[in-house]
Amino acid sequence: MTAIAIAIIACYTVYIIMDRRKRKKEAAEAVIDDVSYIQEIKHLSGKVGFVTWQQYDILLAAQKYGWETMVDLAAYLETADIDHIDSLTVADLPDEQATELVHVYKQSKGGLKTFDKLAEERGMLSIAGHSRALKDSIKLVWFNQTNVLRLFTLVNDETLIKRYVETVIRRTFGTKDAMKLAIKK
Repeated sequence: MTAIAIAIIACYTVYIIMDRRKRKKEAAEAVIDDVSYIQEIKHLSGKVGFVTWQQYDILLAAQKYGWETMVDLAAYLETADIDHIDSLTVADLPDEQATELVHVYKQSKGGLKTFDKLAEERGMLSIAGHSRALKDSIKLVWFNQTNVLRLFTLVNDETLIKRYVETVIRRTFGTKDAMKLAIKK
């Protein structure tokens, strides 16, 4: 009887393990029935000291965005995902030295939507901090009048980054569609 009981327990254990793997895979492949906002993604990496940063250059499959959209997305991330904003920069040209605004922003005690230093249109906007969704540091960079988004993080997982960007663009943090990929058409 003991051998039969052990065999039943072993079979049940294998069944549970296989079922969990199947559910994990199904969850990882979850998609929403919509067209993807991502046309192309290029993944680069590089070391800064002992840290290996990942850079993701994302070409959005949408029309070019403007300054108001950039500020609006940054403000959305401020409330929906990013804790402790570590950096907030603007520049007139992508190659120009960026102006750091985080200290002025923290003293303003308001949100990015009403932050007066973002009232004037600029060529580049970036926000950096800790992402709750990715559970790691992140920096997003928008370039005015383009459909390019640049993302820096320690996360070395292109699929996860695609999910994150889809969630940012769709503004679905905290919903059932958060961190789901759209169907690429």
